[in-house]
Amino acid sequence: MKRKSKLITSSIIATLLVLPLAGCGQSDTTSKESEQNTKAEQKQEKNSLENPTHVAERYLSYIYDGKTAEIEEITGEDSTDFKEEQKEFFYDRAGSVTPIEYPLIIEYDGFSELYTPDQIKDEYATAMVSYFEQIDDYSITEVEENENGAEVTVETEGLAMNALANQANSYMDSLIGFDENLALSKYPSDTTQKANAVLQFWAMGELYQQGNKAPMLDQDISYTMYLEKDSQGEYKATEDTMSDVYSGSKLDTYEEGQ
Repeated sequence: MKRKSKLITSSIIATLLVLPLAGCGQSDTTSKESEQNTKAEQKQEKNSLENPTHVAERYLSYIYDGKTAEIEEITGEDSTDFKEEQKEFFYDRAGSVTPIEYPLIIEYDGFSELYTPDQIKDEYATAMVSYFEQIDDYSITEVEENENGAEVTVETEGLAMNALANQANSYMDSLIGFDENLALSKYPSDTTQKANAVLQFWAMGELYQQGNKAPMLDQDISYTMYLEKDSQGEYKATEDTMSDVYSGSKLDTYEEGQ
């Protein structure tokens, strides 16, 4: 009986010694497979930049969704620099539309503050970047490739810019005791007409800070964005791509929007 017990014990020990060895072999195999999968994924990720549809989808996600995947590979900028470029886009265009060169004196119902040109443009730019991030229904409908790049057609819901301006006007009308002439008193008399638009930019920034949502067009619109192809066959966003997207995602019409 004692001998039989000893044999059983020896058998169990032998089994225990074999199991770790088998487990080690399986671990090595799993590790190699995982490494191969990682390399395959990295290769696929790299090759995806040669697909204009993929690159366009990524770029649109930066503008509309605030995402950052592959942003440096596609734009040459990190997410912080790209966000600054977005703001700069609207900052510069606000100044090109009308002379935002003098401060506004805002007074109403016991409130009084002087807004500098930089402050007006910065708050407006911040608001516009966020307003375009309201767009969540968009799709790529056509991609036309050529030797140097690709033209990508996008269908999207868009911002109703005239309706947004009307929101700004209504906001100013709601301010009890607001004096428009006083607000523009720093502007020379020969620029007052154009300077009225400065008040709209100011009001758009103020409305955004109060949680306002931009009005959207009743019907979807289409536009074309351009991607450039580099010597490696990978598609990149150009300096004009941002303008393509922002300009194409709105209408300066008298549609009321929704």
